[in-house]
Amino acid sequence: MTRRSLSLALVLTAVIVASATAKNAKSNLKKVKDDKYKPGQVWSYKTRPGEETSTITILRVEEAPQRKRIVHIHVDGIKLKNCRGGNAPETVEHMPFDKVSIDASVTEMVRKGPVPGYSDGYFEWRQGWDAGKAGFYTITVSQAIDVMQYQFSKGIGCPTNS
Repeated sequence: MTRRSLSLALVLTAVIVASATAKNAKSNLKKVKDDKYKPGQVWSYKTRPGEETSTITILRVEEAPQRKRIVHIHVDGIKLKNCRGGNAPETVEHMPFDKVSIDASVTEMVRKGPVPGYSDGYFEWRQGWDAGKAGFYTITVSQAIDVMQYQFSKGIGCPTNS
C-alpha cells in the first residue's frame, strides 16, 4: 500500500461496511447529469479535526433505482493514523455516496479542475454493485473517513478502540 492512496480492497470493504445495499441493481444504474454536482468540481467539506485542507472532487454522478443519486468522489488531504509509524493513506481514489450525504458534507465549491483517475476504484466497486455486494455511503464524508481509519487500523493490527 502506498502512502498516497488507499488500497482498493480497503475502500471496497469500507463501502460494504457503511453502505446501502445494492440488490438487483445490475441493469438499473446509469450515468446522469446533476444540477449541483459535476465532474471536476472540487468542494470543501465538513472535515475531521486536523484535516481542514482536505477536499473532495466530483468524479461521476449516477442514478440508481427509485431515482436515488449516487455521487462518486475522490478525497485529498486526509490524515489517517498509523500506529506502527509507517505510511498511511492521504487520498482516496473513489468513494460512492448518496447525494443527501454529499449535501450534508460539502460547504462550498472551491474550483473546477480535471477529473482525477478513478477507473480502478470505480471498476472494483461496480463489480461489487453488479453482484449485489456493494452499495454507497449514507453517512457524511467525515464519518466515512472515520470508518476508513477503523478499517485501516484493524488491517495493520492496531488497536481499533481509539
